[in-house]
Amino acid sequence: MSVATPRPAATVVVLRAPDDSDPFEVLLVRRNDKVAFMAGAYVFPGGRVDDADISAAAQSVDASAPRSRFSDLDPQTDRSYRIAAARELREEAAVTINADDLIPLAHWVTPDIETRRYDTRFFLVRMPEAQIARHDDSETTALEWLRPADAIARSRAGDLLLPPPTWTTLQRLARYRTFADALAWACSTALPRVQPGLLRDADKTMLTLPGDPSYPTIDGWEVPEDTRFLLQDGRWQPVKP
Repeated sequence: MSVATPRPAATVVVLRAPDDSDPFEVLLVRRNDKVAFMAGAYVFPGGRVDDADISAAAQSVDASAPRSRFSDLDPQTDRSYRIAAARELREEAAVTINADDLIPLAHWVTPDIETRRYDTRFFLVRMPEAQIARHDDSETTALEWLRPADAIARSRAGDLLLPPPTWTTLQRLARYRTFADALAWACSTALPRVQPGLLRDADKTMLTLPGDPSYPTIDGWEVPEDTRFLLQDGRWQPVKP
């Protein structure tokens, strides 16, 4: 069977805090139960890079554009991801940002075994003042601001469905007490290409991350606390090796 080519996509991790020295919350939206990808899951706003995003990037980038922190992207392609991220955030959560304010955070690619695959760049941004996030009631059916640790706790309790990349990002953010701390991490973290492993047999579906006993780690990757997720009753649950 041929391997599907991953489609470019962008995701935005939006944080809000009264002040840099204060604790922060993260924006999560619930995917509509009827959509084809991650139905019912709580995720960061995002979606595919479309042709209009690519065209807009081509018209707005010149030779003086800075290098991308994503080592595999030229400035024009980086710009297309940023434009897509800002557009998706506006469409799904009614939040308007400047694409230049986006801070590269992570790079996730869907496993080879999936038929619907995405090459997704994660960005972080601060929630602009005087704006109110609202879900679009189409692709997304709910919206919540949560402390990262609270989101993880609610997922463990079965209240929220969190895909492994969302879980891993929240788990990392939960290490930081203030917005300033989280921002400093985002500005300095490495951006390796992370493609989870996916194992399916008659009994189970399991996803693994680099650093799991079954999956060698990769350069620049900080091995997370949870490297193995089991799909149970439609939910990804972290399990120990």
